Amino acid sequence: MKNRLKELRQLHQWSQSDLARELGVSRQAVNGFESGKFDPSLDMAFKIASLFNVALEDVFIYEANNSMQTLVERFKNYFGFEFGFERFTEKAINAIKFARNEAARSHKSQVEPKHLLAGLLADPTTTSARLLRANGCQVNIETNEHSFECRENLKFNPQSNFVLELALQVVRLQGKKSIGTEHLLWGLLRLGETDKTTLSELFQRYEIDLEAVNNQLAKTV
Repeated sequence: MKNRLKELRQLHQWSQSDLARELGVSRQAVNGFESGKFDPSLDMAFKIASLFNVALEDVFIYEANNSMQTLVERFKNYFGFEFGFERFTEKAINAIKFARNEAARSHKSQVEPKHLLAGLLADPTTTSARLLRANGCQVNIETNEHSFECRENLKFNPQSNFVLELALQVVRLQGKKSIGTEHLLWGLLRLGETDKTTLSELFQRYEIDLEAVNNQLAKTV
């Protein structure tokens, strides 16, 4: 399988041993990934994309009958085109619509994790909003009658895509059919663990007790 792993590693001025240490695998495994001798698992592929802060498809170059392509296409088919809404609950759809509108209002070209967090807080009746507000968040997100309309169709940046992919992953593991706001929140928290600079300041500004949220969310997701 062709991929850009070697190129990305060299851009970061890492040796194969350096990358192996970051991924928690052997140098031989990294060499095998780069050469296409064997494919990483889907979990490892996501870990690689997250490490380099790029989308999965920016690492792996698709070819016919490529096993990684097949796995990625399953994810895309599950979501539908451009992460379509047929696999989300109504409240999760509204959160994503709000996030897209919020990104546009902030003059951003893509939906960022902070916009997703705002979307999860916009409807106080959602599981995610109740959890966040019960654990310190006192931020009031302004909404109006048009807040949850599909006015903007901005794409998600790589980090936000990663959140959606993580949400899908946990839903599939649980054997559930739809992604709810609690799964989106779970994906955000996992992103915060792998890329602390992205969300830690935001959570701190909102005065959210992350440990308490994590513990309570584990009982829900």
